[in-house]
Formats: sequence, structure tokens, C-alpha cells
Amino acid sequence: MNARQPSTLHEQFRNPSNRYRTLQIIHNFDSFGTDEASLRQRLEWLKATGIGGLVCNVSFKDYMRSEEQWRIFLMGLRVAEELGLHLWLYDEEGYPSGAAGGLVLERNPDLEAIGLVRKMGADGKPRYEVQRMYEGTHCTENVYKKRRYVNLLHPMATRIFIEVTHEAYARRIPNLGKRIHAIFTDEPSLMTTYIRPPADALPAVPWVEDLPEQFKRRKGYDLMPQLESLYTDTGDHRGVRCDFYEVVAQLVAERYLGQIQQWCRKHGIASSGHLLAEEKLLWHVMYYGDLFTCLRRMDIPGIDILSSDPLGLAAGNGFLVPKLISSAAHLMGRTETMSETSDFAEQMSGKRATLAQMKATASLQYLLGINTITSYYPDPYGATHPNNTEQRRTDYAAYNACVGRLSVLLREAQHECDVAVLYPVAGVQANFYPTTLSMYQPHPSRRLNEIDDGFVNLCRWLLQHQIDFDILDEAAIQKAQIGRRQFRVAKERYKALIIPSTDAVHTATLQQVLKMAQNGVTVVLVGEPPRYAASRNERDEQIHGLVQSLMRRAEVFPSLSDEMASVLRLAGCGVQLELASPEIWVARYRRGGDMVYFLINLSLQDRQCRLRLPEARRPSVWDPETGGVTTMNSNRAEVRIPALGGVFLVCT
Repeated sequence: MNARQPSTLHEQFRNPSNRYRTLQIIHNFDSFGTDEASLRQRLEWLKATGIGGLVCNVSFKDYMRSEEQWRIFLMGLRVAEELGLHLWLYDEEGYPSGAAGGLVLERNPDLEAIGLVRKMGADGKPRYEVQRMYEGTHCTENVYKKRRYVNLLHPMATRIFIEVTHEAYARRIPNLGKRIHAIFTDEPSLMTTYIRPPADALPAVPWVEDLPEQFKRRKGYDLMPQLESLYTDTGDHRGVRCDFYEVVAQLVAERYLGQIQQWCRKHGIASSGHLLAEEKLLWHVMYYGDLFTCLRRMDIPGIDILSSDPLGLAAGNGFLVPKLISSAAHLMGRTETMSETSDFAEQMSGKRATLAQMKATASLQYLLGINTITSYYPDPYGATHPNNTEQRRTDYAAYNACVGRLSVLLREAQHECDVAVLYPVAGVQANFYPTTLSMYQPHPSRRLNEIDDGFVNLCRWLLQHQIDFDILDEAAIQKAQIGRRQFRVAKERYKALIIPSTDAVHTATLQQVLKMAQNGVTVVLVGEPPRYAASRNERDEQIHGLVQSLMRRAEVFPSLSDEMASVLRLAGCGVQLELASPEIWVARYRRGGDMVYFLINLSLQDRQCRLRLPEARRPSVWDPETGGVTTMNSNRAEVRIPALGGVFLVCT
């Protein structure tokens, strides 16, 4: 390899500007001091660790009411701008967002979260009652504060939240749209799921006063006679459940996220943040009905990653979360995504993530489509920091530089992959019924758990075979543009579509998938194919007929196998490595006229990797660890990827 001459992009990669670096989350400027000199000193120290900006809010003390705290906050905002830091706002006192520190319910207690619970009457027949949801839910089991919460399904709750929070910032921050990039909403959710169930817990489904009316308008039939189907396998329970949770997701998206998005767009800023518990399809149904429906109403969809153990994330469900969020961005044609990242899980066990783990966690997320990090890693200059040493500050500077380099190459890049995977949430909705179990206990439905586990295992298996993918919901598949041997969603083109094991799907989705297969797209069915319609308004018999027609044209596999990998390779999917191993994961991006391959090593040993690149020109190797760039002598690229490390191959 020969040293390359520097260019503007090379210089940016070597020393990223602030817009690409980590955003530090800070909730209380007053902890830095109450005068400008103290604020400036602390922010200068923090900037010296290599951060690029802040996610901040007025102090939690006397939240939104204290003129003294507003003075300190606005002074901190001005000083941060003078230091060249980029700014986001955080929209809540603690979390979950939507409560405005309790001010929404203080104004109108009737907006509290409710559920429709089922109990047995003296006559042995079920009764349904509206109940306020609090004990044992996320209201009491989050780590910030026990606080009653709002009903996300009620439009007035969000209206008041915006009035109290967003409008207050708009009044006090001149030129808001030019100074603030985005507003971060944190873990809004429905409160009908138990985390630590109380002794008198009852199974509950999400509810709002006009839900029967909304359901009738959207689905065309009366929900009330079908209520028992939500709790037990009675009547057309699968179709009713799919319809119900589809409407619930639409209401969360419209009445909470949608109102915030509309306000943000009116004021020239982006809506961002993340929902609660994205790791399992079951939790998607429990907490908001359908993740993708909700993410469509975020300008910068986001997640939180509360562990900085990259090997644990890859082996468990954690890796799936950035892939879900980036897929949602891709199907909407958006480029920016966000992750609130920390080593919270390690801290809870009395440990701290190492620098290598922090970098590897960032690399894993960027490979999976994240391109902005908002950091909850402790301020290394904090007076109460458990390891307040110069080494910790040096490590954080190295971490922030690495994150910046990842962002330089990937934030404006166009993701490219060959495979799409169906988001099988309808199969989970069809089998879901509320219980009094903790969210962390397995659901009693064996089939639900099979669908959930099968989906995450499929996604991990693809990455272990160097086959990158997007996850597409049914709405995206139904609107896809089908060509010869490929189909397109927004800016992405796919050669293959995988239908994971699931029970329910919409008729229109299967009709579109059959059309794809007829046009030469490689369609793969793995596990049990769909058997039921994902709506009471559709017929199971039609699903059966479409599946039979599809199976005559699709590649059908009872389980994940080498043969399935060969079929995908033959269709031109993925990146082929001569020295492949399941610890090497690869993603492909196009940046202007350059093709960018990002390879990461999820093992504790260095790995040698060889691949032949289709691009004619010689690739260069870009090292996010050092910022170095070198040119290779041929397009037969052989690179060493350090343990828990990553490298870029850029074909110019």
C-alpha cells in the first residue's frame, strides 16, 4: 500500500468537524454553574473531549416554570453556539416524554393513560371496564421517577404537551429553526403493559374514548361486539387483533408523533427521538401497535442502545434495533438516523465499557444504518464521575473522533443492499392477547414467540453471511415499484425478498409479492408461510390460494440453511468474502461516485479478510480508528480487521 495524497474529504475524515461528532446529552446547565464564566469553562472542557454538540433542555428544577433556570439555559445555549457546538433540544423532564414533567395532567387529569381491562362478573361472563393505568407499568418502573402519564391516544394530551414545552422554547429562542436542528422525544409509550405486575393486575388493551368511533371509521365494522377476541381466542380473533393494533398504531402515530412532527416542520426543525422497547416484535405490539407506522412520523428516526457490549448486542436482540430504524428511514427516502448510546447496562452491574467496546458499539450501529450518536456516556469532567481521570478524558476524545469519522463517510451516503425482509408484525398481532405477566416474561402464545425469535435469528443469520438487508413493512411492499428481477422502494433497489415465518399477512401484500416473483425477483419463504388474513375484512381462503401460487415460484426453505445462502448468492445478493466468518459483517454504501464497503469484526481476534471488488479502480482503505487512508495495489482487496474493529474500503 502507498500513502495517498490528502484531499478535502481525507482531511474531514482525519479530523471531523463538529457536525459529524457526538452530541452530548445534558439536562441541567445549572450543574455547570449559574454564571457565564463557569458555564463557558465547563463547556470548553467538554468540547475539548471532541464532542460536536449538545442535546439539552431547561433544567428539571421547577421545570418550565423558573425564570432563573430559563436565564441559565438560554445563557448556556448562547455560549455553546459561540463555541461552535451544534444543538438539539430534549423535550421532557426526565422520561417518558409527553408528560411535560406532570404539567399536562396538572392542567387536565382526565388525559391520564387508560386501558380497557377484562374481569369476570359474578355470572361468569366477562366485563370490560376503563381503568387508569399506573401501578406496575413504565410509569412506576422507569429509572427516573414514578409519575402518572398521559394517554398517547388522546390528541388533547399532545396538544397541551406541545403548548407547554415546544411553544415555550419557540417563544424564548429567537430564530429557533436556524439554531436548533432537532427535538428529541424520549420513550413515549402506551401504558397497558406491566413490567412489575401488581397483585391486582388485570389484562388491559390500549383505549381512548373515541376508539370505537375511530375503529368503525377506519375498519368499517363495530369493535364493541368483538372485544372478547382481543383477550381470548374467540371468533375471528386474528383478524380483529390485527385490525385493532393497526388502528392503535395509527392513532399513536397521528396523535402523538404526528402532531410533534407537524409542529417541528412548521418551525423549521426536525422531529427525532425514540420509542420504548424496540428489541422485540412483541413489545412493538404492546407499546405502540406497530413500530414502522410510528417511525413514519419521525423526521430523524432514532433508538436507544443502553449497552456498550457489542458482542452481547450481536448475540442478542440489540443489533436488530438500529437495523429496524435505518430500514424505516430508507423506505421513507430519509438519510439521517440517531442513536442515544450509553453503557447504562454495564454501569448497573458496577462496570464501565472500555474504549474498544465503545468504538465497536458505534461501528456496529453505523454498519446497521445509524449515523448520529447522542451520548449518555457520563461527562468525563463531571464532579461525580466514578473514574474522573485524564485517561478517561483522552479515551472519550478518541471515541468522539472515531464517531466523527464514521459519520463523515456514512451520513450523506446512500445505503445499498440486495435483500428486503418482511416486517412480520401482523403475525405477532394475530397471536397477541394481553396478560398480567411482566413484559420480560415469555408470552403464553408459543406461535407468537416462534415468529418473534425466528425473525431476529433470520436477520442475524443474514449479517453473519455478509448479506445486508432492509426490513420492509407491508405498506412499503404494497407500494414498491416492480421491475425486471428487482423492485424499488424510495431510493433502494432489491433483488430478493424474504418472507420470514409468520401467521398473518394482508392480501394486497401477497398479491404484490406474487407479482414480484412473476417478474423474476427472488422470493424466499423460510419457516411456516402465512395462513391467515391480517384483517377481519379479508378472507383466509384468499391468503391460502395466494400462498400456494407463490410457493410454485418462490424458493421455499423449512429453516435457515447453506442452501438458502447459496440461492441468495446466486441471485447476486451480499458481498462475497474468500475468508468469510460469521464474525465479519459488511454493509455497502454509495457516496457520490464512490462505492463504500464497511467491514466490522465482531470477535476478540484480528481477522484477515479477502474480497474481489467489482469496481475497476483500486480501492483505498480508510481507518476510523486513526483517520489514516492508504491505497491498495489491486482490486483484489485483502485487509486485516482488528479485534472489535472496522475498516472502510472506498472504490473511487
